Amino acid sequence: MLLTHRHFDHWDTKSISILNKETLVFCSLRDQSFVQKAGFKKIIAINDYYEWEGIQMRRIEGPHAPGITGKILGTVSGFYLNTMSEGSIYIVGDCIYTPNIEKTFRDLSPDVALLNASEAEMIWGTIITMTREDIARIAQLSPKTKLLAVHLDTINHCKLSRKQLSDFLKEQDINGSVLIPDDGEIISF
Repeated sequence: MLLTHRHFDHWDTKSISILNKETLVFCSLRDQSFVQKAGFKKIIAINDYYEWEGIQMRRIEGPHAPGITGKILGTVSGFYLNTMSEGSIYIVGDCIYTPNIEKTFRDLSPDVALLNASEAEMIWGTIITMTREDIARIAQLSPKTKLLAVHLDTINHCKLSRKQLSDFLKEQDINGSVLIPDDGEIISF
């Protein structure tokens, strides 16, 4: 399991109670003690880089939001995974678009990237995940990367729907670059 951060929509009490505590959890150093307190026995805290069973893993830290909201919500972990035989995937997590995210796409050019693209918004108006414009920017920046826009139509502060994103991507003429999976849909590469 890769733990990007401990907010309730990613690290909820129901999941914690039913998950096998022998499940291996990769997380940040900051989250390690919380994972231990939840009863998990196999934890690998990654600061920057770790290799596990032939998988090269990089943890890429980023802000969940700009400004004071970012300080309140804290940082999140993205994970870039790469194998020689199966390629690479970048799980960006609940990170907003930043120069560090841009650099990661430029430098590592992942084969696949999962982008939490719901335009989630705090009650005071701060956007705390990727926006539709961010998805378009990444599609243009890294055209060989297969982008999956996820975290849509989920919880009440996620403003951007699958249909709205799909319509926007068509308007931008980049809808072929981004997949928007339905709930429960399985996509293979």
